Amino acid sequence: MSKLSVEAKVGFFVVIGILLLGYMSMKVGKFSFKRGSGQDISVFFDSASGLSKDVPVEIAGVEVGRVRKISLKNGKALVTLRINPDIKLRKDVKAAMRTRGILGDKYVELIPGSLAAPLIKAGEQIVQAAPVTDMNTLMNILGEVAMNVKKLTKSLANVFAGEKGEASLRSIMDNTNEMVEALNRTVQANNKDFSAIIANFTSFSERLKDIGDANSDDIRDIVANMRAASQRMESLVAGINDITAKINEGKGSIGKLVNDKETIDSLNRSLAALQNITDKINRGEGTIGKLINDEETVDNMNFALAGINDYIKKQDTFRTYFDYRGEYLFDSEETKSYVSLRIQPREDKYYLLQVIDDPRGRETVKDTTRTIDGVTTTEHKVKVDRDELKFSAQIAKRYYDLGLRGGIFESTGGVGIDYYFFKDRLTLSLEAFDFDPDRNAHLKFKADFKPVNHIYISSGFDDFISDEGRESFFIGAGISFADEDIKTFLSDIPIPMN
Repeated sequence: MSKLSVEAKVGFFVVIGILLLGYMSMKVGKFSFKRGSGQDISVFFDSASGLSKDVPVEIAGVEVGRVRKISLKNGKALVTLRINPDIKLRKDVKAAMRTRGILGDKYVELIPGSLAAPLIKAGEQIVQAAPVTDMNTLMNILGEVAMNVKKLTKSLANVFAGEKGEASLRSIMDNTNEMVEALNRTVQANNKDFSAIIANFTSFSERLKDIGDANSDDIRDIVANMRAASQRMESLVAGINDITAKINEGKGSIGKLVNDKETIDSLNRSLAALQNITDKINRGEGTIGKLINDEETVDNMNFALAGINDYIKKQDTFRTYFDYRGEYLFDSEETKSYVSLRIQPREDKYYLLQVIDDPRGRETVKDTTRTIDGVTTTEHKVKVDRDELKFSAQIAKRYYDLGLRGGIFESTGGVGIDYYFFKDRLTLSLEAFDFDPDRNAHLKFKADFKPVNHIYISSGFDDFISDEGRESFFIGAGISFADEDIKTFLSDIPIPMN
């Protein structure tokens, strides 16, 4: 099969490169990139801490859109959502920020409204937004609770402290004792009267029975009700007599409180101890006293909580990805393998580490010059080590849909450019490395397409301007996992227990 000449190949890929660079220049110059069709709606949150652009928008766990923009307006976070065109939302829909697990990603959840409400139109705003709870809100509530406790202890100290408080408490006890004794005397003095009343009711009921036999059934009902009421009253009087007797004997809590001097002394000691504790707190002694009165302790605690909050925010944005890709080279009919670790501290920046198994090996060129009998000769040796692995260490920066990379490419210096399409499902890349003055640089063009999560396919042209016949078309596939996927996979592996 005939092959294109080197000049034709270079011309073909130069034209493609010019077209791509022209398209990307226009896109970058306008600073606007398409993020998919749909309608934009907005919502105000008190705080958008930890929320990033392009995170999912979900309803009942199903993705229905993405976060398009986050801005500040009137002291609040204005979040613009791009909703899929087939999703219809009502005006009473409610928006809330959620977190996947404790240290997981934040996303926006929509709680649908009633079917009777009108539809929300593109550009309109969601009125209902759930408040966001964070560590600062929790500490403010704890501060208010501490102040209330301080006020309560101070009030108790003012009421019961000193001789005046003790006299007031003793007066209350004496009045209670007198009231109970008076109630007991009243019940005992009228016990005979109650018995007489019951006897009169019995006699009256007999007369009513005689009348009722001749006249009406209603009278029988009245008599029955009065008999029941009298029985309940008798039981009540007996209960009151029993209670007053136990109180007089010093039984139960009230009986001990009224009659037992030791109980009263114990209560006085408890009140004195409480007064001592509140005095120490007011003087700033002890842990609680320092927490309430010492400003340095409060400042140290606030500083520590701020550090914890910053650490949690960094953990929310830090990601790692593990990747394997294999490429089949049609020219040499061999497979080239890549094992990659991508460390991404921010959404627009990452570090890439790679180990490459290249079947064509690593070439080492050595020129040896010798002079024999006045004749100088130069020997050009090319050594190929097929067992030696290659390494890459790169740093990348992303600007919207354009990414730039630089560093070590397959054990040599180089640069790369990436362009992302369709929400990062399609990526076009151009790499240039191995700038040896004795041969053409190594240029590689590839396209990666991700049909489903974690799996992608790759195709392109490797070393397409090689002057040593190493150019080759390739096709391959790869698999990629994030750190959350690896944790989930490991947690699902059954561990045998002895």
